[in-house]
Amino acid sequence: MISEPLVVSPIYIVVVASTVFAVLWGIIFKDMLEYQVAVWNNSPQPSTSIIYKTPNLIIAYLGMTLFISLSVSSSLAVFFPVYWIAGLMGLIVVIPTALLIWVQLGSMLNLLATKGYESIDIDTLFVDKSAEKVPNPTVSKS
Repeated sequence: MISEPLVVSPIYIVVVASTVFAVLWGIIFKDMLEYQVAVWNNSPQPSTSIIYKTPNLIIAYLGMTLFISLSVSSSLAVFFPVYWIAGLMGLIVVIPTALLIWVQLGSMLNLLATKGYESIDIDTLFVDKSAEKVPNPTVSKS
């Protein structure tokens, strides 16, 4: 006989649903941020700052942060039977990280506005190193 029920545990539903909603809120936030950068880029008057602290962007970022913290907390609740400890641990991990990312986003957008796209393009930093020919030590020259 089957000793386990065929119904999925509610905590797994919360894990999956909160992860899906976190990804959706992240896509919304990304699109709104790309729109703000496009508005700044296409403006006829040069501006030294990109407006990213709009209510819509803040709500999208807070929604994404809320669902990420719910996803992390519910994922930890699978392993910890005490839900409030898992929730507290999830908040301790997610909230400081989200605050640091928000501050770093502001710095990146200010750098973009003052020095242009080249200042934040990581690919151009490694162009010279990748163009060098490094001999393969495993291939013999005989």
